[in-house]
Amino acid sequence: MSVRPEIAYRYLMSVLFGPSGRPPEWRRHAACRGMDPALFADENRIAAAKTVCRSCPVQQPCRADQLEWESRLDARRRYAVGVVGGLAAHERRHRPNVERKVS
Repeated sequence: MSVRPEIAYRYLMSVLFGPSGRPPEWRRHAACRGMDPALFADENRIAAAKTVCRSCPVQQPCRADQLEWESRLDARRRYAVGVVGGLAAHERRHRPNVERKVS
């Protein structure tokens, strides 16, 4: 049995972005918008990715959304990778849960 692509897409968007299924509005203003995502996933380019994040006007909501999303994942499936919201994966794994809540 195969799943129709539009259903799979809607499911993926709801997993990534919650019930609305749409990216948050702040993403339009992100410093990384339009950049190669590989920069933020490459463990050898963490400093370069963090430089972009430091100048980002929406760094805080980006970080908060990512920490909240990662906190919802089952611990067995959770693996943080890359730089998001100015934090590398190893930094996000060691953040207190209190900071993982979106205001």
